[in-house]
Amino acid sequence: MSGIYIHIPFCNRRCSYCDFYLITNLNVTDKYLDSLKKEITLYASHYGNIKFNTIFFGGGTPSVLSHKKFEEIINLLYDNFDLSKDSEISMEANPEDFREKNLNDYGKAGINRISFGVQSFIDHELKFLTRQHTASEAELIIKKAGESFDNINLDIIYSLPSQTLKDIEFSLSKAVELKVNHISAYTLTYEERTPLYKSLQKNLLVKNTENDEGDFYNFVSGKLRSEGYVHYEVSNFAKEGYQCIHNLKYWEYGGYIGFGPSSHSMIDGVRWNNFRDIIRYNNMLSEGILPVEEKSSLTSGQKKLEYIMLALRSRGVDFEKYYELFGNSFKTEYTCSVKELLKHGFAKNTERKFYLTDKGYSIADEIIAKYF
Repeated sequence: MSGIYIHIPFCNRRCSYCDFYLITNLNVTDKYLDSLKKEITLYASHYGNIKFNTIFFGGGTPSVLSHKKFEEIINLLYDNFDLSKDSEISMEANPEDFREKNLNDYGKAGINRISFGVQSFIDHELKFLTRQHTASEAELIIKKAGESFDNINLDIIYSLPSQTLKDIEFSLSKAVELKVNHISAYTLTYEERTPLYKSLQKNLLVKNTENDEGDFYNFVSGKLRSEGYVHYEVSNFAKEGYQCIHNLKYWEYGGYIGFGPSSHSMIDGVRWNNFRDIIRYNNMLSEGILPVEEKSSLTSGQKKLEYIMLALRSRGVDFEKYYELFGNSFKTEYTCSVKELLKHGFAKNTERKFYLTDKGYSIADEIIAKYF
């Protein structure tokens, strides 16, 4: 089955490290939602016969919207697409958005998985990341969320300048203590268009070395695996049965349709993306035109490389699926690469799959570039 992604491009404030498409002018929310609804109905005529079982609200910060807005969008999706009744419906959220709003209302609106951008449980780290909540506030909100949701993810960012293993362990231990079933742990990245990158360029901070980042990565993986989390993608850990079904579609080469400015889609090897501009997005849809910037069909070689790259960053290359997609045996086609990676402990084989070990995960990008 395929997935649906909805981009909610609004935040109360942009964080210093964030490069996602967003705006901080919430006054255009209603106009945007009208455009979003038009886009959904336009696509329904093309893809209404495809089966879907996930909806993911990303951003931006989707939780700036009221629960009633989510209910409207979810009902519209069910009216226009062949959506499974037990679909996973995820919402990204910031803890501070629930100082006054009731989390249970979002559950009643149809959300059944919530992902909190906590990033740290240490206040001075939150300040460095320009987050708008405190550690104690995040802890309180997550505990409340546990009363309405059993499928909760926490985002944690590590490898901050001057951060120690003890600091990382503190935040991870707090996340584990809160009994969430999914943790996404990301290395801090310095994207070019961000204030964080500008600070780096001005030598106002020092980026950790690759060796330090490797040590941090290995520590994070070891810590969470020891706590019973399955390391099922380079940056993602879940208790068994709580892997994110929607994100697995990206990593396992499934189909998905994205709505909203900057969103991406892929159905049957055809890719397209929307303009990264809410004004253009609104104007085009007001004229009944889909806001697509680029559309292309992948070549067989591109499909193969992309599938391998995504699979090795996640649960591995499925031999049967590879044969179905490309008509060849993966182990035969990449005999030398497979042998070399197995020999050095970077990968393992089962009867069904070829996958990276934790040692391989830590240098996944280098492995893919060198061997595939």
